[in-house]
Amino acid sequence: MAPSSPIVEPTWKTVIRLIRWDKPTGRLILMVPALWSLFLAAEGKPDALLLAVIICGSLATSAGGCVVNDLWDRNIDPKVERTRSRPLASRALTVRTGIVIAVVAFLCAIGFALYLNPLSILLCVLASPVIVFYPLAKRVFPVPQLVLAIAWGFSL
Repeated sequence: MAPSSPIVEPTWKTVIRLIRWDKPTGRLILMVPALWSLFLAAEGKPDALLLAVIICGSLATSAGGCVVNDLWDRNIDPKVERTRSRPLASRALTVRTGIVIAVVAFLCAIGFALYLNPLSILLCVLASPVIVFYPLAKRVFPVPQLVLAIAWGFSL
């Protein structure tokens, strides 16, 4: 009897794992404060378009952040039990694919801000470098969670 070949995960599922949409906690940590602010500011009755923009923008931003983190850590993650099966660490996806997905995610986040106002667009653009360099801060800054808090603070 011939040995069975390993089951290959469809690419779309690998991308879902890369952007961590299979693990909702990170999205909720980013989205809940923004939604809370929205509902408080609108006295419990936010505009439906604004609500959709915040939800979609949160999903896009968190996806981009996860990909950027994995791009920075792609050579470290294989050495760590908890992270070695991540798509870039395991080489299930290429670096080029990761970069494309990150750029698309950030462009989507900025695109959702177009429905708001120029200040929202500016804040999206200013938040992007903070998100991109947070993984580097884990290596060189004594309090990297401060950088992460600043990045997440942009959602408020």
